[in-house]
Amino acid sequence: MDMRTITRNMRTLAIACTLVIAGAARTACAADSTALTIYPSRASGLFAPGDFATQSGYALVHQQRSFALSAGTQTLTLQVLAERIDPSALLLHFPSASGVRFAGLSVLPPVRGVAAVLQQAVGGKVTVTDAQGKTTASGILRALDGDRLLVEDSSGALHRVSGDVTLPAHLKLGPPGQQARISVYAPRAGTYRAELVYPTAGIGWRANYDLLLRAGDTCRGTLRARATLANHSGTRFEDARVTLLAGAVQAPNSMATMTGPRMPMAAAFAAPPAPVQSGLADYRSYRLPAPISLAEGAVVQVPLYAPQTIECTRNYVFGDVAPPGWSPQQPDFNPDNHQDGAGNPRIEIAFEAPENLPSGEARLYLPDADGSLQFIGANGIEDTRAGDRVVLVPGAAYDLKVTRSRTRWQLTGKVLTEGLRYTLSNTGRSARTITVYAHPRRWRNWELLHSAPQPAEHGIDTLMWRVRVPANGSASIDYTLRYDANSAVATR
Repeated sequence: MDMRTITRNMRTLAIACTLVIAGAARTACAADSTALTIYPSRASGLFAPGDFATQSGYALVHQQRSFALSAGTQTLTLQVLAERIDPSALLLHFPSASGVRFAGLSVLPPVRGVAAVLQQAVGGKVTVTDAQGKTTASGILRALDGDRLLVEDSSGALHRVSGDVTLPAHLKLGPPGQQARISVYAPRAGTYRAELVYPTAGIGWRANYDLLLRAGDTCRGTLRARATLANHSGTRFEDARVTLLAGAVQAPNSMATMTGPRMPMAAAFAAPPAPVQSGLADYRSYRLPAPISLAEGAVVQVPLYAPQTIECTRNYVFGDVAPPGWSPQQPDFNPDNHQDGAGNPRIEIAFEAPENLPSGEARLYLPDADGSLQFIGANGIEDTRAGDRVVLVPGAAYDLKVTRSRTRWQLTGKVLTEGLRYTLSNTGRSARTITVYAHPRRWRNWELLHSAPQPAEHGIDTLMWRVRVPANGSASIDYTLRYDANSAVATR
């Protein structure tokens, strides 16, 4: 039987169903077509599946809707809007040639439950039956009046009834959501098409990358890029055409900056084509090749690019590449302002971006002895242009250690001579090269008196060494600095 039945008795409906009364307003329940422009979000909580409210995320909804208008001023009730809508930016745009003009707007509280579902059937053919299954009314549903339905039969008679409601199977019901009333003026009666545009919070996307490294000493791997989309806007979007915008977009003050019960993640698409990439002003956009549906509370993933093989480098780095960003106003010749310490060098995986890479998170994997992929760390990626260098820091090297100590302290007048040592150890089975950065910071006027080995880089505020450390062995860096404060001006 090509019918569906809503088995909830109409006496349980909420009073909220009386929002549309025949003759008082015209309804526009569902969109003819929907397009979404989704902006990037750094809010990790947004990407948890489930039904919960959030002001994180930002998206622009574009919907084509048709309206049967009478001549003169009238009120349209727009249903199935996102609950996290920004009412101040809602726009219903009729072509200028139509002569239809905007006259006013009010956004109503969201409608939920059975009432919200049946509200969308207004204007469609329904059959109402009593508890014994006897038909009490059949015809066009004109309105919901409290706990009853107003049904117009084929003779034009109106019946105010309650009971179980059967709907045609072809009726496409949207989910509950926000409603808005828009007053418009039409110069003449007729059917008009318009574009509804509004921003909403609760929707966002981010890029996710998987770098599958190959075993061995050579750094090479496969980079997979995906887009993760989340919808917590309070409504469902069916067969939406989706464009993802990439870049640092400034959100309006009424929305969260672009930068809950559990539901399963949406099923993956079977070998889909990658999005079509293009420019939009100073940003990048990715248009998905086919419409997708975003259920409320759902998280879905689509590919950004086809997997690509990349060549990379693996480095072990100790110390900050850049200086601390400050210098003392006076020479710091206090011997107590020194800290011996030790730590493990960080692992840096660097490669050239094969494509434009929107900001997101990268996860790194490496096969173990059995060939199974194991997770070895994650790191963020900022917006990166094709050809630029990407550096991922998945963690710290367990087998490597660097210890810092002071070997000399001699203060003569306003001249300080300080000796320092880095001891590098490696308990691994293969030799490793460790890069060490140091920044003389006691005074701006300094010189390097001695270094063994010599630094690979020697700048105005930075020293850098690359030292090969044998397997199950150690190496050291010994250097001496001289700070001359004779030219320093005392402050009062």
